[in-house]
Amino acid sequence: MTTSEFTPGIAQTTRDRLVQDISTYGPITARQLAERFDLTSAAVRRHLAVLEADGVIAEHEMPASPRGRGRPSKSFVLSQSAHEDLPGGYDEMAVMAVDELARIGGEDAVTALAERRIADWESTVAERVAEHEAAGETVTAVRKLELLSELLTERGYATTVRPLHVPLPATGAQSGAAARTLVTAQLCHGHCPVLDVAADHPELCEAETRAVSRIIGAPVQRLATLAQGAHVCTTHIPLTEGRTP
Repeated sequence: MTTSEFTPGIAQTTRDRLVQDISTYGPITARQLAERFDLTSAAVRRHLAVLEADGVIAEHEMPASPRGRGRPSKSFVLSQSAHEDLPGGYDEMAVMAVDELARIGGEDAVTALAERRIADWESTVAERVAEHEAAGETVTAVRKLELLSELLTERGYATTVRPLHVPLPATGAQSGAAARTLVTAQLCHGHCPVLDVAADHPELCEAETRAVSRIIGAPVQRLATLAQGAHVCTTHIPLTEGRTP
């Protein structure tokens, strides 16, 4: 759904303005909208058909007048998913709630909340690992990291895995030996679903980092976070050390 109807400075299309009026005045019929916008009912219905197909609006059956005849008027309201996309002050309320929790219970209470929020990460990844192993796949640390990345993307983190191969210099005793490489990766989040809260309460980021470390089975390091002003959250993941061919 477009949000330009709620964003100052962005030009509104007819469809945007229809969504705004349906949000404000719904349930509302195509005829009523046509009158408000000085358009033909046919033109409005074409816009409504697109919005309904996109899941932005939904049909709402209005009972006919007791003295009326025929089918009930067909009117429209915003869909549930469209309501969820609209700004509603929930981020502000979440920040206030966690601030109050910190005031009453201190950092330990916030940490407990942060751990509870991500409590199912480990079990969910473990279940997916088990499914792949049951199908005959050998799940390596790299594959486990990919499964974690998929889960986090589903949870709204827009996560990617960026592999890195770091050559290690040979020491005197290793002179002439095959070159070694340190295989690592960066787990990057392009979006943070709790950014507003994490900006004031780094306990959320710290809990996520500990969970990633437990899932991968290795110490990891958070290099940057969106909450600290970086353009992406980046976690360094050590994987394996090997020899180049």
